[in-house]
Amino acid sequence: MKKIIALLLALVMVMSLAACGAKAPESAPEAAPEAAPEEKENVTIEVWIAQVDWADAWDVMEAKFEDEHPWIDVEHVGLGEDTTFLATRIGANDLPDVIQCNNNDNMDAMIAADMLVDLSDWEVASLMPDTYKNAFTHNGKFVGMCQGAAFSCMFYNMDILNEAGWTEAPKNWTELLQCCADIEAKTDAAPLVTAAGKTTTSWMILELVLANLLNDADAVAAYQEDFKNGTFKWDEVEGLAERMDAIAPYFLTGSASMLEEDAATAMGDGLAAMCIAGNWNAGMISNVVENIYADLPCFGDEVNWISNSPEDAFCVTVNENRTDAEWEAVQTFYNWLFEGENFAIIQNARGTVPVVTSMTEDLIALPECMIPVAAKMGAAPAVLMGFNLWAAEFSDAANGMIKGLLSGDNDAAAMVAKMVEMMPKSFKNQ
Repeated sequence: MKKIIALLLALVMVMSLAACGAKAPESAPEAAPEAAPEEKENVTIEVWIAQVDWADAWDVMEAKFEDEHPWIDVEHVGLGEDTTFLATRIGANDLPDVIQCNNNDNMDAMIAADMLVDLSDWEVASLMPDTYKNAFTHNGKFVGMCQGAAFSCMFYNMDILNEAGWTEAPKNWTELLQCCADIEAKTDAAPLVTAAGKTTTSWMILELVLANLLNDADAVAAYQEDFKNGTFKWDEVEGLAERMDAIAPYFLTGSASMLEEDAATAMGDGLAAMCIAGNWNAGMISNVVENIYADLPCFGDEVNWISNSPEDAFCVTVNENRTDAEWEAVQTFYNWLFEGENFAIIQNARGTVPVVTSMTEDLIALPECMIPVAAKMGAAPAVLMGFNLWAAEFSDAANGMIKGLLSGDNDAAAMVAKMVEMMPKSFKNQ
């Protein structure tokens, strides 16, 4: 119990969750009139699931749902907010009814404190493949339907690459560094940009370098387990600091604090030639770069390892004060959301790869640049994204040093030293 309370306190501090038809007279030749629709109590539910990259699609989805269910008002909250928003609502004991969670220790704390509903018996649970269902099953509770498959990508403004003398995107680490050097020398654009203001993307740089240095399935599996157990030896990975130092100077100034829409805007404005981002940003980036090309990241020497994960899950929060009408509204919205034609509104706006089985092929629309990438993704060797592996305190310290590396405040040796220091102090399986 003390551990649960500590986790929750840390979470709040770090993030501060029959109307019947009338019978016709016997003498009347016509049939009895149909029963009037059952009057339902008007209710409002709150959701924190929409993201900036599909904010417009949310308006379409909300209108469609409320048109079909006029007794339910779905109020979206927290657009563009980070997990500090959840921390505030947890502290106020006022969590939205439906929220997004990624698979980290904050979710573990919420599960341990019985803040998330077990969805195992809900009808939507059957739409989630076991691989993804297992990722969000904790202590026998299935707590979240994930949006899809998340994986790392590289997006290229080919007009800028062409200006630098590259007719094709680089294919390995050596070519990537040469391409960066050529872009820096021959164009006005920065070679690289990323949304390092988001920990998932900040860590993506390091995990791509790391996985491609390990370059072995057993070594990567051992890294994942050791990371969670607090025993991974960061300073024993040969070449880690050197490669991080080599690529850091090529990032656009300001990348350390950028969010995803900022990185996309930089690409659209021609300020950067290449963007390291998740596949979930494909729609946003391809909408602003005319001559766009996308591929899996090229951080390897011969084989290119990528990073992947189930995307954030949509979870239902526990609220003992919900009325029966509110519970019905929450369940109605949640089940409706994952019907194929409704979930397609989200999927098609974001350009991600859905995994729910209700999304048949005719409903899936990917940005054109992502179609070949999605086909490659399944066969690529991959490491789990960091938020599946780290504890919050480690993430804060390590990602802070990665941001410092991109902004020139520290070098990679200092970054590695901080990770070595934090590893035994903060780890997922503690």
